[in-house]
Amino acid sequence: MSAMQKIQFPTGTGDMPDEMEQFAKVDELIATRKFAPALKLLLKKLEVKADCIETLDRATICYFELGDTATAIALLHFITENWPKKAVFWVKMAEMMQFSGDMDGAIASFHQALKVDPNHVLALFKLNQLQPFRRESKLVARMRKLEKSGKLTPRGQALVSTTLGQVEAKSGRHQAAFRHFARSKSAKISKFDFERLKTNVDDQVAHFCPTGGQNAPKGMPRIIFVCGLPRSGTTLVEKILNCHDQVATVGESYGLAQTTSLIEHRLDPGQNRWQWLAGRSDEEIEILRKYYLSIAFKGLPNEHAVVVDKMPLNCLDIGVAQLLLPEAKFVFMVRHPLDVGLSNYFTNFHEGNEFSGRLPWIGQTTREVYRAAEDYSDKLDGQMRMQSFRALVQKPEEQIRLLIEQVGLPWQDACLHPELSEGTVRTASTLQVRKKINAKGLGKWKTYEKQLQPLIDALGGHDWLEQWHKLDEEVAGH
Repeated sequence: MSAMQKIQFPTGTGDMPDEMEQFAKVDELIATRKFAPALKLLLKKLEVKADCIETLDRATICYFELGDTATAIALLHFITENWPKKAVFWVKMAEMMQFSGDMDGAIASFHQALKVDPNHVLALFKLNQLQPFRRESKLVARMRKLEKSGKLTPRGQALVSTTLGQVEAKSGRHQAAFRHFARSKSAKISKFDFERLKTNVDDQVAHFCPTGGQNAPKGMPRIIFVCGLPRSGTTLVEKILNCHDQVATVGESYGLAQTTSLIEHRLDPGQNRWQWLAGRSDEEIEILRKYYLSIAFKGLPNEHAVVVDKMPLNCLDIGVAQLLLPEAKFVFMVRHPLDVGLSNYFTNFHEGNEFSGRLPWIGQTTREVYRAAEDYSDKLDGQMRMQSFRALVQKPEEQIRLLIEQVGLPWQDACLHPELSEGTVRTASTLQVRKKINAKGLGKWKTYEKQLQPLIDALGGHDWLEQWHKLDEEVAGH
């Protein structure tokens, strides 16, 4: 059965009653990541009116978020065939194709979007990632005009500046590239609460004490949390683990973050999360565990014994995960802080990662993330693996065997070839992880060392970096 055949498009007409209220309810469900019930409501609406573009659009979001990318793309084919002059849907379809690995289809759809709207900034930004623009091309000239037009939204300005930075970097004009990336970050209004981050890590170090390990309750999968700073290699490790036939992945799940947020909203004045959790009964812990699982699995059943939850900054909430899921395993990625910092500064994140907006913020966050990770590593012992990115890409078979062993899985050769695995990759690493494991990402910071000085200073200078190198050498041997 084809993806389109899964969905019946009846010929019924007539608007559904209280349509705006129904859309508001669907939008609320989508905003809270309850995609399965949202889709159920949307399919009922499609039974009444099959050609409502607002309903179809929301349905593509739900199918995609629930992991049925083929049906989401099929719906977008239907939309673009019937509303070909709406560039936004060509772009959505291209993005989904890119995430699912259909690069040729994505390129064709981005070009189609630009035929409809030659100045569609997101289409230009994404197309440059797949078909890098020549510096002298008409597309780059068009983007230079857009950058100076004064007509772009802050997000549009950031996308254009990022694209021009990528073009300059590829042509070897590194100072010009850095200026464009800096302009991109300045275009977006960013706020970063470092004191809150530091206080949370202080509380963790002082108060977190792990619960004893145990087997997962009957019928519940064992979770492997893959975390670290954004751009540290978490997607690569997720893909490696997902090659194993006993493993599934929920991708970048908000389950742990939302569970931690729920806890934070229940604290008394002056109380921290660890003190609050220490006072909870077994029944209350079970409720929190089920809450996490309902979000992580998006309301869908799970049939795998082991599931990967890959969200980089979950590294700050490992303790909460361990108290709720004492049988879980954790992998923290250790990658050169300047390579990670540079990549975060050069990446235009659609949402989140506010710390990436300024070099000093990246440095401050990096220090706190490592302080938290080393504390967790000391307390969790064999339950947590500190994984060197450098060792992983330089000696992949050695490191992957150690990784698979430590997370408690039997060896399978398929784990050596994550580039061959199927599935959707929705992160900024979508292109890199479809290539064979390689060391090309090491040492890129050296080209920009002078410009990265504010980051180096915020880290604590070369003394702190020397301590980091010792850590990397230590974990690379395990």
